[in-house]
This record gives sequence, C-alpha cells and structure tokens, in this order.
Amino acid sequence: MSINSQRLSGPQLFRSMLLFFGAFLFAFLLNSYIMHEAGHAFGGVLFGCQFEGLHVNPFGAGGWNNQCPEPMTQAGKFFQGMGGEIFGLPVSIAVTLFLWHKRTPMLISLLMAASVACIGNVISVLDSFASYPHYVFDYGLMLNAGIPPIILSVIAIVSLVIGIVMMDLLFPVAGIGRTTPFWQVLVLSLMTWPFYMALRLIYQSANGRSISGPISLFIFGLLVAILTALLYKPISKLLTSITQTDPVLPSMGSVWLSVGLGVGLTVILVLSNKIWFG
Repeated sequence: MSINSQRLSGPQLFRSMLLFFGAFLFAFLLNSYIMHEAGHAFGGVLFGCQFEGLHVNPFGAGGWNNQCPEPMTQAGKFFQGMGGEIFGLPVSIAVTLFLWHKRTPMLISLLMAASVACIGNVISVLDSFASYPHYVFDYGLMLNAGIPPIILSVIAIVSLVIGIVMMDLLFPVAGIGRTTPFWQVLVLSLMTWPFYMALRLIYQSANGRSISGPISLFIFGLLVAILTALLYKPISKLLTSITQTDPVLPSMGSVWLSVGLGVGLTVILVLSNKIWFG
C-alpha cells in the first residue's frame, strides 16, 4: 500500500525490517553461496572435473567437491578457482536487471541479488588479499597470474559502489523515501550485512570456532550499512530521472514471503548439510 508520510511508525518500520532481512538472507545464501560455489564447480566441470557435491553452511563457509584430472591445466585451475566470480556474479546481476522494471516488495528477495553479490565480491577480494600467498583461492589466482593488485582494488571499489547503489534503490519498496528520518534509513540498512554477520558471529562462538574472521566481517558489514544509509538521499536524488520507485509500505503477504524464503532456504541448507554441525 502507498504511504502518505515517509516517517514510518514503529510497526511499519518493524515490518520493513523483517522484509529486508528475509530478502537479504535469501539473496545472500542464494547468490554469495549457492550461485558462487556452483560457479566454482561449473568452472571445474568445463575442464574435465567430475562434480560430486556442494556444501553451504548458512552461517559459515561454503565449498564444493570436484574430482579433477591430474595434472590439471593452468587454465582449468584458474576457471575452477575463479568460477564463483566469472559465472556466479554475472548471473546474480542479470537476475536483478531482468526484474528491475517490476520493483515490488513481493520480488525483493530476487531484486537484492545484484547488491548482495557485488558487496560479497568485495569480501572475496579482501579475503584473497588477506590470505595470499599462504592460501590461494578466488582472486588470489589472479595475483598468481600476475594481475597487479591495483586492478583487484579497482574491482572491489566498483563492486562496492554498485552494491550500495542497488541497495539504496531498493529502499522505497520497504516504505523508505527521501524525507524519511535518517535513523530509520540506518535501522533498515543495519538489517542486512551487520545483522547477518552478528548471527554468524554468535554461531561461530557457540560452536567454539575462531571468531576473529566473523568479527572482521561484522565490522565490514557495519561500515557498509552506515555508508549505504548516508548515501541513500544523494543517490536517490541523483538517479530519480533514470529510475524511480515511489515509497510503498510492504504488505504482510510480501513480508511473510520474504521471511519464509530466507528462513526456508536456511533450513533446507542446514538439513541437507548436517555434517557441518558435527
């Protein structure tokens, strides 16, 4: 339903928070984990590997099992290692662009695909820098191939900008307009990366695992959320002539769909990967 005032009441804001977190959880698991890891597997299959399984921990790491020929060509190693970015990222962006002309709360779980995949790509670059050369994966393979680190830094910056812009352009489907108080914009933004990373931190801590990584990711998510909220009004004003969505309060049906998709995918992954929790 459309709203006259762009200051949300307590119940309205809570509804929007549920909508955004459910959509983020679904988009994150589908795009940054499933699509990303499937891209790695697909890259290997193209060069003779036999795909055996995909493992995605909703609050931990993801991975894939391939039986690959020995020795494997350098091209094969590169496309398998970079498959998540080469195949997964374009697919996630394509999903959002394909649905962009129908920006409604009912589709937000899919519309968030590009933003989540792009910001997830920033994390991939940062992780690769932090692990290289002791552990080489994803963008670390580009460093191995002689690509200058500055190129990877540019990729991370561009991904961050696109991710923030796409997320800001989705705020109106949660009832947020340019006259909405900043604190409400910030609260909604905090329901994406920071809230998920906080849950991830709690999970890792409860299972006696190292929390240094989750703490770093939580801080990163917090910074992204704050930056997203700060840039919302300038971005929405700048892009009004190109793409505009009137603020609309999401229906309870769209909220339950968003939450159901996010929680449902989480449960499916947990049940299908019990070995994670052993």
